[in-house]
Amino acid sequence: MVWCLLAALGPRLVNALVLRNVYAPDEVFQYIEQAHRLVFHQGVVPWEFQVGLRSWLIPLALAGPMQVARWGSASALPGLLAIRVVCAVASLSVVWGSVRLGGICRGTRGAWLAGMLAAWWPDLWLMAPHPMEEAFAAYALVPAVYLAVLHRRAPAGRRVVVAGLLLGLAFALREQLAPAVAVAGIYLCERRRRDWGLALGAAMLPVLAVGLLDWWSWGEIFRSFWLNFYLNMVAGVAAHYFDSESVWYYPANFLYGWLWGAVVLVWLAWRGARLLPVAGWVGLAILLEHSLIAHKELRYVFPAVALAMPLAGIGLAEVWRPGAVWRNGLVLAALLSGPYLSPPFYMMLGWQSSAWRLYSQLAARQPCEVAIVTWDRGFLPIVPLFGGETRFTDATGVAFADAVVAAKGVAVPAGFSLGGCAAQSWIPFHRRQPEVCYWTRAAAYCRPGAAAFSLVYPPAARGFVVRDRLGGG
Repeated sequence: MVWCLLAALGPRLVNALVLRNVYAPDEVFQYIEQAHRLVFHQGVVPWEFQVGLRSWLIPLALAGPMQVARWGSASALPGLLAIRVVCAVASLSVVWGSVRLGGICRGTRGAWLAGMLAAWWPDLWLMAPHPMEEAFAAYALVPAVYLAVLHRRAPAGRRVVVAGLLLGLAFALREQLAPAVAVAGIYLCERRRRDWGLALGAAMLPVLAVGLLDWWSWGEIFRSFWLNFYLNMVAGVAAHYFDSESVWYYPANFLYGWLWGAVVLVWLAWRGARLLPVAGWVGLAILLEHSLIAHKELRYVFPAVALAMPLAGIGLAEVWRPGAVWRNGLVLAALLSGPYLSPPFYMMLGWQSSAWRLYSQLAARQPCEVAIVTWDRGFLPIVPLFGGETRFTDATGVAFADAVVAAKGVAVPAGFSLGGCAAQSWIPFHRRQPEVCYWTRAAAYCRPGAAAFSLVYPPAARGFVVRDRLGGG
């Protein structure tokens, strides 16, 4: 266990402290930026936090390390790095659960192979520093499955309580995991009434806590649960404004992201599922449900990927032959070479790192008002890097701003001087976009008053605007 955890911690800390990448826009705007608002009392407010669609649970948790870091520095950067390190450490629960599950099914060899696979599979350590609800749900779900399996072999009331608590937390973090949580819960409790009472009682604790947090922040209990379902599943906001994909989206992306390693992983996970069926059924429930939802992103099925690690490790232990160095090496090479040689792996290593670098340089100048003229999926505005009183506006506020961020070649009004430029993130098979630069005025210039920077705001959500008691909106 210790060696697997140490092996896992290495790449996760390097990713957290050195790469400075971003996984998805939600990481910045929905979670880190909202924690930043709690600590620095300014920042961008996305529409989800104007209508009460998101829970404050994750931003509140992230505000803790950010506030601690602020006591030692006025800059926001140490707080961001603290969040990344905390998330990286939290991700070790998947490695812990994989070692335990591998050991239960295939002894010491299964523990080693499942643990090391979870430690080094690129998707897991690439996601580790990023505060995403799907990742946090996986960190609760994998240990819960282990406790369910252990309870079936050696029944104990405390295991039912902890497993129920973790399953409830996974649901509270991402309600779309309800079918998978139900599968795990049925396996945990079977027909034992006492176990159902303990598990449901424990599961309700985090769910009720999030409901009460909604009541405290939005003035309505469980608002983030029902409004998320209504706007995305009934009103179709996610599918209309953020694309819809076919049912083959996830298999196609696994093949693209893992190449031939995807075939080997599925084969090994299938072998492992014969010894650990509950993990297979839970992972399959996640994949099937999300394949039926119109709007798809690969991170949505991250908990299924996390569960595939112990399954593949157990399957690998089955086909492993002591002394057969060449045979074992070929299986490992076929499994790991695909994901480590795929274009998406190298894209994610540096995704948004150029934007991080440019906005870090601009934040060091402590501008009063920044006009963000250019931003797209290849160059996100990393606004949580700015502490103090920096405000943000879009292209309409250039006349009021003392700093401008725009693509190279865009006409910038007189009075600005070029500060620096950075290339947009590399996207495989896409033509590289023009560089993005920032310009600043003289330090004494500041005319606040421009409209606040805003993100996409679906018309269907406008009727649900609510007072934010926690964020002050």
